[in-house]
Amino acid sequence: MKKIQACVVLSILISNICFAAPRSADAEQFDIAGVKLGMSKKAAITAITQKLGLGVNAVKFDEFSQVNPVTKTKEPAYFTVKTANMSVVVHMQPKVPYDANEPMVVSIIIYEQPWTQQNALAMKKMALEKYGKPSNGVIGVAYHWCIEPHSNPGFGCSEFYGPKLVLSGTRLRLEDTQYQQAVIDFMNKRKTSKPVF
Repeated sequence: MKKIQACVVLSILISNICFAAPRSADAEQFDIAGVKLGMSKKAAITAITQKLGLGVNAVKFDEFSQVNPVTKTKEPAYFTVKTANMSVVVHMQPKVPYDANEPMVVSIIIYEQPWTQQNALAMKKMALEKYGKPSNGVIGVAYHWCIEPHSNPGFGCSEFYGPKLVLSGTRLRLEDTQYQQAVIDFMNKRKTSKPVF
């Protein structure tokens, strides 16, 4: 009987250690390679080139720009910066409401290194130092940071639709789906009309 009680107590202690209460973290304040969510295209290019010590010619834009539904002009949807050992892709959405001075804003930043166990451990160490303890704790394959993590640490920030940071292996992704949602709402509003029949 004592062995069973000891096992129950031990399992409770282990579960408390592994599944600590979710932690709130404001990912909107984070940056990857100097780039933050909501930055203008110009500010993002300045930030990334300064942070990585590269020239502006290292920035490569989307070669197949489409007409933007908000700006009504061709705008690159992303730009990339690559070196031998890493790449950063910065995705942009049109600013809603439209701003002629800053028509595009950063909505997603993805930093990636080639997969090696050493790179994965180094990225994990640096992410914990730079961003603090993840919202879903340090147990599991991917680490998440957001303001409203799921009450179950296993879900992390997967159901949060605001600024969030996710580290998985050698891939770090900072995004805010609200920028894309603003464009969708803009398009839907433009299509909305009063029925006449």
